[in-house]
Amino acid sequence: MLRHVIFILFSLFQISWSVAEDHKAWALDQQEKSQELIEKYEQEALSLKSQSLPIKERGSIKGCNAHHSLGCSQRQALHPAQKSYDSKLYIFVSFSMPKETLKALAVEAKHHKAVLIIRGLIHNSFLKTTVFLKELGEGVVLDPLLFRDYNVVVVPTFIEAQRVGYRKISGNITLAYVLQKFKEEVE
Repeated sequence: MLRHVIFILFSLFQISWSVAEDHKAWALDQQEKSQELIEKYEQEALSLKSQSLPIKERGSIKGCNAHHSLGCSQRQALHPAQKSYDSKLYIFVSFSMPKETLKALAVEAKHHKAVLIIRGLIHNSFLKTTVFLKELGEGVVLDPLLFRDYNVVVVPTFIEAQRVGYRKISGNITLAYVLQKFKEEVE
């Protein structure tokens, strides 16, 4: 009987050693596959980097945090932390918008020297976002703080920054319509 117990224990030891070797082989195989994927994504990233997209530089302006569609009075609080880019005309967009709408807004933004602003990345991936922007053919600025500073909660939202304050319109409309409305407000 002791011989049977020893035989069973020895057999269990061999089985566990075999299972451990199988797990080790599987882990090494997964490590190799992971390394191959890393190298593949590094090569894709390098090729995308060589095909650079336009980047907008940051500056600074002062503005106010208006909670209404149009207009901003001077007595409202100024927010010196608000940002600006080469343009004083911003279009806040999202990748959840239809691609055709984004493309149309991008073309209008380029024509009127406006800046497309996004809050975040597609699935938190720079690679996926870059591929999408390459298909779109236009650059955008990633700045979630501008969404907060201008109290943008819906897209598209159009902002025209002024020396003091800003004007704001939201809705599925064209930039030409927005500029006409801003012009009418001044007159």
